[in-house]
Amino acid sequence: MRGVRCLRDAAIPIPSPEGAVPQVADLVFAFDAALDRPVPVPDGAPPAIAATIARATADSLDQAVAEARRAGAAALVLCGRVLDPQRASPAQAADLRRIIDTLASAGCRTVLVADETAACHAFARMLGEPAGLSFVTPLVPVTLDIRGLAVDIVSAHGDTATALPVSRTGSAPLQRRIVVGWDAGARHAGRWSADAAAPVNSAADFLGWAGASPTWSLPGTLWVWGSRQPQMLPPGVHHLPALQPRSAHEAALGACCTLTLLDRHDEAPAAPHADWRGTWREVPTQRVAWRTLKVESQAGGDEELATVIWSALEGSVAGQQAPLELVRCVVACGTSVARRVRVAEIAAETLARVRQLYDPATFRVWCSEVVADPGESLAPLGHTRSGGRPGTTTSFSSALADIVAAIEESEEPAIPADLARQAGWLALELIEST
Repeated sequence: MRGVRCLRDAAIPIPSPEGAVPQVADLVFAFDAALDRPVPVPDGAPPAIAATIARATADSLDQAVAEARRAGAAALVLCGRVLDPQRASPAQAADLRRIIDTLASAGCRTVLVADETAACHAFARMLGEPAGLSFVTPLVPVTLDIRGLAVDIVSAHGDTATALPVSRTGSAPLQRRIVVGWDAGARHAGRWSADAAAPVNSAADFLGWAGASPTWSLPGTLWVWGSRQPQMLPPGVHHLPALQPRSAHEAALGACCTLTLLDRHDEAPAAPHADWRGTWREVPTQRVAWRTLKVESQAGGDEELATVIWSALEGSVAGQQAPLELVRCVVACGTSVARRVRVAEIAAETLARVRQLYDPATFRVWCSEVVADPGESLAPLGHTRSGGRPGTTTSFSSALADIVAAIEESEEPAIPADLARQAGWLALELIEST
């Protein structure tokens, strides 16, 4: 390929926790490990890329485990999907058992927050009831003694929200209570949807129940909400992202979160941290990230477009979000429908040329797709700006652009604006190609 040089070590992997400055934490939270649901591998991925993607979910949990050990945490708190006994393989169950035993040997418990009690029994049978594993059921929290501080971990599912606070025996009064909830949202047909059967399926529901509950509104309570959906959380609710995103539709980077409850000093015993809620900190765990790279449309064929894409990859900051980045390349075509059709025709050849430069030893960016930009505005084609005349193709384009513009300006659109733009361009491309 003319004018193209190979991209080598320009892509630097995400700084791993091994190289970070050690920080003390008492609890580490990990959401939606989903060990039995690996990230889908894109078509055409070479073995090295496919292996990295296939191991991403397990490796991201290993990152959280390493952080718990490094920080000297008293417990690793798992919530959301972890490992379904109905789907898990013996190898996956053995890996999770190994993690629990490894943490236990370091003095760190594994706490599984479940959304139903029956799941705890199946989980315990699958793993052989390891000594280092504790369960939080919808009806019964678990209480940890962290250096003399009593800490309740409570599930936000089931009837816990209306239950009375747990009675205490012994000298330690209730000091901290952490309520953990999450949504069951999933992305289908280009949009997020929640599980209608879930009693708490949004952060707003979660906070509403928290304010009305004698259990959740006690002083010394922290609210944690796990979600893969991009959303604004109510004040006071701490967002817990998934360990590993599954697609480019997830806005948050994959991370576990740490919480420090106590001040530790070598010369004095640990004391309650004055600003313990402010110690909530995200630690990156994702092994695969998605990125969109935008380039301008160029005249010519696949070789010219591949050269532009490769130059943009070389000039971008790559490999900073994860050891592997999957890049979706969108080509800006303005209002040229003919050029959009041309990009679709040469996309496969362009992608093949870009991938020819892949080096499994040093190339940490994999170009997954080349498409005409589906998010470009159709407004320049509208009647008010295009001067469309009745009875012509231009008139149809203008009418279609006006429909899309009306959807974008609507307060309650029938479909999301991005889907409307994508559908509009697709209709024009179909007409152009016939």
